[in-house]
Order: sequence, then C-alpha cells, then structure tokens
Amino acid sequence: KDVGYAAPMPIDSPARWYVRVDGAYATHDEPLMVLNTDGAQYDYYNTNMDSTWTLGGGVGLYVSSNVRADVTVDHRFESDVTGHFQIPDCGGCNSYRMRSTNGLESTVALVNFYYDFDTRSRFTPYIGIGLGAVHHSVKSGSATEEHGRASAVIDGKSNWHVAGALMAGFSVALRERMHFDAGYRYLYLGETATGDARFTYANGGPGDAARDPTMEDLHAHEFRFGLRYVIR
Repeated sequence: KDVGYAAPMPIDSPARWYVRVDGAYATHDEPLMVLNTDGAQYDYYNTNMDSTWTLGGGVGLYVSSNVRADVTVDHRFESDVTGHFQIPDCGGCNSYRMRSTNGLESTVALVNFYYDFDTRSRFTPYIGIGLGAVHHSVKSGSATEEHGRASAVIDGKSNWHVAGALMAGFSVALRERMHFDAGYRYLYLGETATGDARFTYANGGPGDAARDPTMEDLHAHEFRFGLRYVIR
C-alpha cells in the first residue's frame, strides 16, 4: 500500500536502482592565473570567474538502507573568466595594464557515494563524496590595455583534469518512489589553459607571444536541486 512516502529500505532487501536529474547555480572562488612569455612570468590580479548554471543527470544504486552510490554527468554552461596583468613596454620604462577575458565551459563526470541519515520520515539528510574527471573547453578571448596602447588575441583550448566533490543536503519523499533533492556541493575543477596569446602594440613595437596562459585552482560552490526516481 502506498502510504505517501518512502519508508526506509530494510538492509536485507534487494538492491534498488534509481535515476536522477539535477540543476544547480554555481559561484566560483577567484582563480589563480599565470601568463608566460619568453623569459618572463606574469601573475594576474583581480581575477574573477562569473557564476553559471549547470544541468545533468545520473544513474545510481541503493547499496543498503543508508548507503547509495551513483554516476553523474553535469554540463556547466559558459562563464567568463577575467583577470588583469602588467607587462613592460618596449622601452622598459612603463607598464601596460591589460585586462583579459575568456569563456570557460565544462563537463564533469563523477562517481559519488552518499550516506543517508535514517530519520524514519519523509525528510532525509545526507553527506557525500565524489571523484572523477572534468573536460574544460576554453573559448577564444582577448586582452586590452586600459589606454588602447596594446591588445592581444587569445586562442581557445580544451583539456581534461581530475575533479572531486564534497556534498551535503537533504531529500524529501514526494511519493513512494520519487524524491526531491536539495543541497550544497563543493566542486574541485583542477586547472586549464588558453591557447597562445598574440600581442600587438599601437606604437608599432614588435608583438610578443605567450604560450598557454593558465587558469589554476578552479573551485565551484554549487547550490543544487533535482529529482530522484527509484526503479524497482
């Protein structure tokens, strides 16, 4: 008989599968960005990675009444990554203060494990951990000097990196098989790099090239919501 909520699953009951769909709003810590030219390295300052939305889904298994595991894939929509850096001019007397912008889009695949606290009610808090990989796609971008004395074209690039997550949240049983999930996820996204940056100067000075400016220490804070449906 359907009593309107999902009762805790006995430990000795057969394992049950579930499917899930999730969305999230994500903010980011300031990334560490570095530009390397021939014989010199420039650290960015005032870096920023815009907030974004994510959408994903997965398939999971109830291992016991308190433990479950799933595999999820989430697409992180494009957000702008900006930073400022200074490079010396051709005479070495002044500095060009540059502002760069690139779009960053990512797809994250994780294997996750959760512990559900048994409250014997429709409300179930949980904690979790995840480990997997992320594919970053950096879009082509540009850099400009505050007085128009220099500019740069920055190529796009893509790469894979290790990803990891820590989670805490709760689920609410809407029906016997349907659960609403909400929670917070800290997401480690590793690092990525743009393609080459090619500089030109208004005074006619020779252009410089920078190889693969990097975006490091990429961390996201996600506020997640979704539905989980149990398959008998």
